[in-house]
Amino acid sequence: MESENDKVLDTAKELDYQKVVNLMKCIRCIAVCSDKVKMCQKVSKQFSELSGYKDADERAKVCKRLAKKTKEEIKKTIYEKAQNKKNAAKLAPDYKSAADEFRKVSGYSDADDLASQCDQLRIRIEKKAVRKRIVNHGVVALCIVAVIIVATASHTKYYYANACRATGSYHSAIKVYKKLGAYKDSKERLIECQYLNGLASEAEGDFKSAKKAFAAAGYYKDSEEQKVEMEKLIIKNSKVGDTVKLGDCDWIILDIQNNQVLLMKKAALPGGMAYNNDFEDVTWEKSTLRQWLNSEFLNETFSEIERNNIILTNVVNGDNAVYSTDGGNDTQDDTFLLSIEEVEKYNSLFPTFKSNSWLRSPGYSQRSAAFVSENGAVMGYGYATTSEEITVRPALWFRID
Repeated sequence: MESENDKVLDTAKELDYQKVVNLMKCIRCIAVCSDKVKMCQKVSKQFSELSGYKDADERAKVCKRLAKKTKEEIKKTIYEKAQNKKNAAKLAPDYKSAADEFRKVSGYSDADDLASQCDQLRIRIEKKAVRKRIVNHGVVALCIVAVIIVATASHTKYYYANACRATGSYHSAIKVYKKLGAYKDSKERLIECQYLNGLASEAEGDFKSAKKAFAAAGYYKDSEEQKVEMEKLIIKNSKVGDTVKLGDCDWIILDIQNNQVLLMKKAALPGGMAYNNDFEDVTWEKSTLRQWLNSEFLNETFSEIERNNIILTNVVNGDNAVYSTDGGNDTQDDTFLLSIEEVEKYNSLFPTFKSNSWLRSPGYSQRSAAFVSENGAVMGYGYATTSEEITVRPALWFRID
């Protein structure tokens, strides 16, 4: 028969058990933090002290696993914070801060490698800053020399430009090389300086100046690739509604999804253009405008490298919801016109329209197409597809990773 003392002990053990169970329930409500890890470990230990009683052993294991999982979640959070800091970093202190964050989770994923990358970028920027200070002093001296040799011979100016280039004063070197024209290898040195100026601007986070410099360098080394990378960085540092330059045009950012952006040409193409050359039943798939946008317009507006980053998009061609006009088959396009539905979705981002602009959606019949009026209203009734009074405002998805 159970003694009175045993009953007291069982009651005390049950009270301890219930107390720890309640603590375990509370843990699940605690946000991910180091305190939650400590609490999990503490509760796991308390269940272990009740080993053999009810399911205390199993609960001890659950708490131990939860502590481990919480640690991983904390590391993941710190890692993601570090990644965000690295992606947004422009100055040396920014990269140092990102590296410090990565080191907090040393051993997690590629944190150590990324910390090292941040250190290298920080050192590179610091060296640039030191070099820039040296250059500034050098520029002062060179300016004094320049005053003395303003009216001197071309060969003196040539060596002055070379000195500017050697000290990293690329803007001054570029000006002189331009004036020297075909003197010696001034043209070649000019292009080289444009490229070096691009690298220097990129290191300082001035991506617009870098893009301009790489564009001026033409086909020197990987200038074209660098120019497109600057375009991507400019877009990455922009937001929905901003205007960016791509190819020969200004574009409005309508949407950003992961590493892709939806762009619409800010200004309509000059003059009007028919949706389809022949007055016949037609859908977007068979229209001559679609063919032109994905051939001549594409090739004349963008470089080969830019075209390689334009995403071949699955374009949905829905019916006209009001008139039930057939939208035709879905298509795969590099460039396309927006649909009625897309205009309604992004309308608040549109600039002031100065002309009527075609949409790819059908109008009231298979020989008409919808358009956006000058005041930004969607005209679902449409207009005859052969009209050349309506302008074209292309759109595309662009890869920025």
